[in-house]
Amino acid sequence: MPRLAKLRRVAAQRLPIATKDQVRTIEEVTTTWREAYERLLAAVDNRAVRKPPKSVPRPDPAVRVRRRAEEAAGSSVLVDLRHGRSLTEVSVEAVREMLAKRRVADAQALAASCEAHQETRELGRLLTAIVASNESHHGLAVHAFGDLPSSTRIAHAPVQYFASLFATDPARGAAEVGGLASDPTLFPAATWFEILKRVFLTGDIELTSRVHANVVAQHDANPRAWKNGSTELAWIDRWIGAGRNRTAPPPAAGRVSFGLVDYIQPGRARASQNIGDQVQTLASLGHVVRHQDLRFHGDADVVDFVERMQARVRPELRLEGTAAEVELFTVDRDSSTYQEFPENTWLLEFGWHMHALFGLDVYDFPLHPNLNPIFVSFHCSKRALLSPQAIDYLKAHGPIGCRDWTTVDLLLSLDVPAFFSGCLTTTVDTVFPPLDHKPSPATVYVDVARSPVPPGHENVRQSYGEVKKRTFAENMQDAVDLLERYRTGYTDVVTTRLHCYLPTTSLGLKVAFEPKNNADVRFNGLFRLDTQHFDAIRVKMRDRLRPVLEAVFAGAPRDEVYALWRKLVAPEVAEARARHERPAPVDPAGARLAAAARALAPSAPAPAETAGAVDVVLTPTVAERARLTGVLASAAAHTSRPVRAWVVGRFGGAPPTLDVPGVELHWVDTTGLGSPGTVRAGERALDRAALSELVPVDRAVLLPVDAVVTSDLAELAALDLGGSLVAARTASAAGTSGFGVLYGATRQLDDAPDTAYEFYRRIHQRHVFDFDAYDTGVLVLDLDALRTRGAAGQMLATMRAYRIDDRAALHWYLGPDRAELDAAWAYVPTREWVAEPRLWHWADSTKPWSENYSTGKELWRSSADVR
Repeated sequence: MPRLAKLRRVAAQRLPIATKDQVRTIEEVTTTWREAYERLLAAVDNRAVRKPPKSVPRPDPAVRVRRRAEEAAGSSVLVDLRHGRSLTEVSVEAVREMLAKRRVADAQALAASCEAHQETRELGRLLTAIVASNESHHGLAVHAFGDLPSSTRIAHAPVQYFASLFATDPARGAAEVGGLASDPTLFPAATWFEILKRVFLTGDIELTSRVHANVVAQHDANPRAWKNGSTELAWIDRWIGAGRNRTAPPPAAGRVSFGLVDYIQPGRARASQNIGDQVQTLASLGHVVRHQDLRFHGDADVVDFVERMQARVRPELRLEGTAAEVELFTVDRDSSTYQEFPENTWLLEFGWHMHALFGLDVYDFPLHPNLNPIFVSFHCSKRALLSPQAIDYLKAHGPIGCRDWTTVDLLLSLDVPAFFSGCLTTTVDTVFPPLDHKPSPATVYVDVARSPVPPGHENVRQSYGEVKKRTFAENMQDAVDLLERYRTGYTDVVTTRLHCYLPTTSLGLKVAFEPKNNADVRFNGLFRLDTQHFDAIRVKMRDRLRPVLEAVFAGAPRDEVYALWRKLVAPEVAEARARHERPAPVDPAGARLAAAARALAPSAPAPAETAGAVDVVLTPTVAERARLTGVLASAAAHTSRPVRAWVVGRFGGAPPTLDVPGVELHWVDTTGLGSPGTVRAGERALDRAALSELVPVDRAVLLPVDAVVTSDLAELAALDLGGSLVAARTASAAGTSGFGVLYGATRQLDDAPDTAYEFYRRIHQRHVFDFDAYDTGVLVLDLDALRTRGAAGQMLATMRAYRIDDRAALHWYLGPDRAELDAAWAYVPTREWVAEPRLWHWADSTKPWSENYSTGKELWRSSADVR
């Protein structure tokens, strides 16, 4: 009591006391909000306004509003039907609207419900196909479309059909388009254009030209039907009929061919509109025009711009003595193989790589074979781009100077020689001579997202559509003008943009770099550099590129230039390898948690009991505990041996009461295990990582609660793991990158970027980029081997250190080292088609017990004995 009295006295002395006016103001605001709330309630209930309630009414008004909206939507469907539209037309339109609003679960439910009834089965297959294609479940989409008459899919979903068909079988897609292309009136121009994108990527020039002619014909016949038609056609015209990897005539005798990076490609929507890209090219050009004795040739506008930059080089950075005639070319970063270049065209290759052609996960990499790239300030983390051919290409043109340390570690994991070069834009000051007068103190805000922009200040954008409409020379001049605006009008910058932060720092401004995500892989090594580190990057960049470019402009043979490059950067490659291989400190917290889990494990069953049982493990959430009967009853009904279930969770010493015939139940209470002490790794994730210590058997099958078993689990439990610790199925969701799982988890460390950057290194140190991600709902676990290898301790330590969940921890621990589990043993009906499912798993948001209908709902109801 004395301590409490003291606290009251301190509070009275130190806490601010509200004045009467402040209290009155708060009461007035509260009354205003209560009255506004009552008016909303009255509108919902279609009644007169009454006295405001003192508590939230029940049932929740939000539920009533949602139901009324659903009823209105249903009414609109009936109106459309009364007006003569077909059920198919109305249903397809309704599903498209749901998908546009990201009500995917509702769209899936509507499709599944239609498919469940004989009279609407064909409609249901059509809706299923549309939803699956929209969600990139292309295998399921093609299967569903295949059950439909050709006339149905052509009439109602041609874009989705061909998107999925080309994604799974481009040759078949091209063959089908070839059979349809003779009739231009079959589709409107916009639909033909969507087909054109995919045909273009097959490389069939003749078919591409035919489809392009259909686009033009339909657009000319009805130009108003396609809003952006004229713009799209004008853009893509330059690529129609273009072959790949063609050789241009050599330049005049004695001239050196040199490329400058541009950012256009056949897909207009994917061409860069970020002027920061041109800032990078400007910085790269600075290393060329430092050489004052070079003379330039080529496109007149490009030459004029380059010569003006040559005249702007800071006096202290100018270089004399390297005289050459240089033929300039612009190189489209994203589509160089569709251009023509002379042999031995040199190029500084840099920056983020790269936009997919048309955004369709097809990358134009390696570059045109006539280009000789010097890779410096390079970034890449795209699985589809880093094909075996691309990796060989990087090895042949290495070492690769990387803009960030994560790319260094990624490439070193692939045995590509690499080093940290930093960003070229640190050297953009080369073409900005000193100012005569410094501006008065002022701050510019550039694409700010975190901090509020003060009233009266513009939030400058560095990404805008005009970039796509201008020529290379016009965009380059715009980049110069933008940086001039910054340095002549301001002294301080606040920005989210890397290519505002680094170039303006290079120009001498004080910059507050506030990226949208501090843990982004792109910033590893560049995040909020101090003056010493910034200058080190800038000086090294100039020092390593100067002798290489001197050799290029002196006409040295290709092999000699690359040999010089390798020699110059060899010490940096060695330093990068040593850093990459540096072991991480061992965190004892993981071992302590594993030991604590081991102490909570029940006694192991007798050997005689173990031999005859199939062990299954479940880790239900609190909400799922009432749903255990379905999966356990189905397991017992279909398994040829007794089922022993280990249910793991925080039960607080009072496990639920549950009796499932044919199942021997064991409750593993992990209440004493404590909390993970991290943001993302909740208690259930901690329990799942510790299963090898908590469950006292040698092998078990991990099952999800939202599942039904329809085959003999004894077969699954006996699966040959081939020496692996775990069997898991390849991820059912679209996108199967294991590194994608790990990168996504690490991005959660926004508040601890240094921790994130270290984890990126550990990821690439442990595994070669990339491997297939896998689902962790259904697993076959060699618990004995996991215990022997101390897997739980390592995963728990990693979860604590880097705040990752159990799925990410398992991907980090195992990488690709797993046995493949057939998808039939973990069938997700909303994502795929399997001929004979052996275990159904409702992995998406709609569960078999949800209000929305789901495919297989009746199967679960019968297993769970739901009436």
